[in-house]
Amino acid sequence: MSQPTIQLKVIQGTDKDRTFEINPGDSLLVGRGDASDTQIKDPAMSRAHFRIACQDGEILIEDQNSASGTILNGTPVTSAKVKAGDTIRAGDTFLGIVQPTDSAANPARRNIANLIGTELGGFQVESLLAKGSESIVLKAREIKNDRPAALKVMLPQFIQDAQQQERFVRAMKTMLNVRDPHIVELYSAGKSGGLCFSAMELIEGDNLDKLIERMGIDGLLDWSEVWRCATHIARALETGYLRDIVHRNVTPTNIIRRRTDKVFKLSDFQLAKAMSGALAKQITEPGQLLGELQYLPPERTVDDALVDSRSDIFGLGATCYALLTGKPPAQGKGLVNILKSVREQIPEPPSTVARNINPEFETIVMKMIAKNPDDRYAKPADLISALEHISKSNRLEADAADWWVG
Repeated sequence: MSQPTIQLKVIQGTDKDRTFEINPGDSLLVGRGDASDTQIKDPAMSRAHFRIACQDGEILIEDQNSASGTILNGTPVTSAKVKAGDTIRAGDTFLGIVQPTDSAANPARRNIANLIGTELGGFQVESLLAKGSESIVLKAREIKNDRPAALKVMLPQFIQDAQQQERFVRAMKTMLNVRDPHIVELYSAGKSGGLCFSAMELIEGDNLDKLIERMGIDGLLDWSEVWRCATHIARALETGYLRDIVHRNVTPTNIIRRRTDKVFKLSDFQLAKAMSGALAKQITEPGQLLGELQYLPPERTVDDALVDSRSDIFGLGATCYALLTGKPPAQGKGLVNILKSVREQIPEPPSTVARNINPEFETIVMKMIAKNPDDRYAKPADLISALEHISKSNRLEADAADWWVG
């Protein structure tokens, strides 16, 4: 008889109730960073905090030189054997080893693990690109048009009901005709084998969070490069504004810099439409904050009903701030302190770090991240107008990539 799958469940923290499965012979890197298999939204957790493996019938954990240590049942450990019922603390997150279950009982979960090398909705799946809290992204090729694509597959635990699946697909398909040079293009959407998916253009490039991580080694960006990013994504937000779409998660993770021409593109734009309303409330557990906490507008931490286009402008401003300084505008240790910073503390102007920043552009960035939405730009078009004024006085061109160094 084959060994059962192990389950690691978040029992306390911002990602409460998320569950990760580990098959026999496999391991899971737990942390908040992109390189981890979990990307848990806990600022107190290290990017790579600990590894858990299921080997020869035993469950083993090993700390990955984390900043706060890995705590097993209240005791710090470097490596240890664990069993069902044990509790692991990493940062401010508590995870439990739950009673192993047989994944064969859930065909959708089994399909998620075995999609590589198969066909899904007319796409040949080639490899795994990324894992998120609600979805996985796969590199695929559209069979009919013979073109590469990024296939986003929603994890089945988030969209289980047949009516929810139909609503998701319908909402995604309403976005097929939305086109903007700075929005990742949607090719198609559908459901197959109990899984909802959307297919998008495959962008060869880096998310901005990776660029920000490298800034400690490569140095800070010139302000004009950040201005170009702001201009491109503001244009994408204007497209959304004209269609009454609020992205809700404009962060470095969702902005991609295309390698060939240095164009910046906003991802998950269409997903914002599909995840609006009741489905968004279901995915967002009580007390859980989706997105990167240190980039959230203050109103997002209070009531999601208060979020509008000005919240997206804040997210773009917070991203620009991080591109200029190497760190997000909200700082602090632990969830409580970061929330306090998001809601109350005015960050220092970028010029305290970026000495050569244009004063007018610095003023724009600080206005974008004003705590009160009424103190920000009222709509993306107003922001674009302010950014264009800088381009005229400084001879900058947002659409010319040949001068861009990066």
